Amino acid sequence: MSSVVLGPSGLEVEYPEGPKVPEGDLQMWCRGQVAFALRHWAAARPDAASTLVVSDINVYYREGDPRVVVAPDAAVSFGVDPAPVAGRSVYKVWEVGAPPGFVLEIMSPFTAVSDQVRKPAKFAELGVGEYWRCDPTGGDLMSPHLQGDRRCGDAWEPLEVRGDGTGGLVGHSPVLGLDIHCQPPKLRFFDPAAGRWLLDPDDLLEAHTTAAAQAAAAAAQAAAAEAELAALRRQLEQRQPPR
Repeated sequence: MSSVVLGPSGLEVEYPEGPKVPEGDLQMWCRGQVAFALRHWAAARPDAASTLVVSDINVYYREGDPRVVVAPDAAVSFGVDPAPVAGRSVYKVWEVGAPPGFVLEIMSPFTAVSDQVRKPAKFAELGVGEYWRCDPTGGDLMSPHLQGDRRCGDAWEPLEVRGDGTGGLVGHSPVLGLDIHCQPPKLRFFDPAAGRWLLDPDDLLEAHTTAAAQAAAAAAQAAAAEAELAALRRQLEQRQPPR
């Protein structure tokens, strides 16, 4: 699919949807976890109506030139109009109103070189405020396996990343106000202001499994109590003297 508009010269300009870049199962799984967590977090914000979370989408940032495009694994934009992106895989900065403030790339063997060599310049040109990279393998593709930079003019300045005490790495995103924990193969977000983790699909599955187990245990207890009550009733009936 694609989006077609009239360019400055009056000619039709096609902005293809995408991207069509191969990725491994690990990267795809991690990207889905990240997108789920960030979208639910954004939906609960006071500025949810003007906050946009996108994943694996073509971002065009020069109107009339579809060659100027970059596709982040996950991105968050603030103070924008999400309507032009709803249900589509095309993000045109001039329609949405602003570029993403935060971008995250999750590395795979297919994308590691581009994520580290080519995309930093593209994201700087786009106007991204922060650019984070995560290697879900734990260091096979990049060391250290979590890295973040903030844009200072036309250059990138590293953000602090430290050990989290469990063998993973953690850094803080000033743009999001969240801590980013890379505990390979998992990438998680912690909200220090709220003092809690952002929920991801694994959390919901665990909660569902726990609730189902608790419901089953409660049903078993109720059945046992009913059986015990029935037994007591039979005993009382047996002890009743004949009339």
